[in-house]
Amino acid sequence: MEEFFVENAGSTQTVLFAIFVSMLWLMEKLILAQPWRMKFCRAFHNSLFVLSALPIELCCGLLCLALASWVTAHHWGLLYLLPYADNPWVKYGVMFVVLDFLDYVYHQAMHQTPGFWRFHLVHHTDLAVDASTSVREHPGETLLRNAFIFAWILLSGASFELLVLRQTAQSVCTIFAHSAFRLPAVPARVIGWVFITPNLHHVHHHFALPYTNCNYGDVFSIWDRLFGTFVTLPAEDTLFGLDTHLNDESTGTFLGMIAMPFAGRASAGKGFSRLFRPKTNKPDLAKI
Repeated sequence: MEEFFVENAGSTQTVLFAIFVSMLWLMEKLILAQPWRMKFCRAFHNSLFVLSALPIELCCGLLCLALASWVTAHHWGLLYLLPYADNPWVKYGVMFVVLDFLDYVYHQAMHQTPGFWRFHLVHHTDLAVDASTSVREHPGETLLRNAFIFAWILLSGASFELLVLRQTAQSVCTIFAHSAFRLPAVPARVIGWVFITPNLHHVHHHFALPYTNCNYGDVFSIWDRLFGTFVTLPAEDTLFGLDTHLNDESTGTFLGMIAMPFAGRASAGKGFSRLFRPKTNKPDLAKI
């Protein structure tokens, strides 16, 4: 059984990811009493991105396996420069933290690089963040994300087992962080010292700068605290979407979202340029 899951890690993760998203989405509907029609329509359009990303993910998954096998066989990467590289705490524990930091770098790059942002903004144009938002990723971004993963494997020397562990934990955290649920104030603050919570990630999906450029963390919130991108915002002050696309009808259709990065509208360029020259006042940094 263990051998089956290792050999079919990509397919297994995809199935588990779909089950978790579906269960959390239903819980949102039942517990939060969200309108069926609106919620279903959004989830339908977001879920279409799974179909477009699946072939890319399957092909890139095979390449990830090949790269991870190569770096392990040749002892290539940061891992093998560390003492006790074969120790499980180093091989899996330390390197898990390293990969999380590299994902923080990736997320920053998606916001700070104009060509990357054109694809990533599709994810940010969702006007009501819930579990289905976690799969709202343009195929172009899927390719970019996997290209970064290839680079991180070569840089870190991550083994295939570590990648499976990392991707599983990341998937669970990503889905939960995008859910419509919010934690009570005290647990959110305590957990948020180390981990990204829905409360923190909702701030990242606020429609206006500088909040869009905060809380980049994937699993851990420590990188945002260390690099000054950690902020909080009350739920009542949080408005989802993107200021340059709030009234854009293309954000609600799959084909419209696919075409969005290639649109020649001036608002796309202006929207990104504001990431470097925010006009809004900076939020108060959360006390560390």
